[in-house]
Amino acid sequence: MRRQTLFLLTSVLVLSPQIWAADLSVSDAWVRATPPGKMMTAAYATLQNTSNATLVITGVTSDVTAHTSVHETLTNRDRATMRPVQRLTLNAGERTHLAPGGMHIMLMKLSEPLTDAQSVDICFTLENNEPVCNEFSVTKHRASMKHH
Repeated sequence: MRRQTLFLLTSVLVLSPQIWAADLSVSDAWVRATPPGKMMTAAYATLQNTSNATLVITGVTSDVTAHTSVHETLTNRDRATMRPVQRLTLNAGERTHLAPGGMHIMLMKLSEPLTDAQSVDICFTLENNEPVCNEFSVTKHRASMKHH
């Protein structure tokens, strides 16, 4: 009886990878529509770690780009510069905002321009967890998005 129970438990764990899926909540996700002639844009969202463990985002991917990465904007002497963020750590329960003028996702070398009312999937690569993908709405102006 004990052996059957152990086998059943092992089978459930092997067949249910979502047990280890990361508890990363992605909300208020949007991408700025590309201006004419531009093949890059930025994406924004609110990320929250809903688990009791630390989550580490090690990258981002999207089907519509050749290169996607998390960047932060730094202002030094009235000059804004961007630098890539290799690892974004969210402690248990922590929330962070990817917003214009701050940390954001850069979508570079787009396969096609992104237009208003379109949507794209962006996936977050997590250390020691399955990737978390979310749909991002494309919009020209943030004000046109409804707030949660």
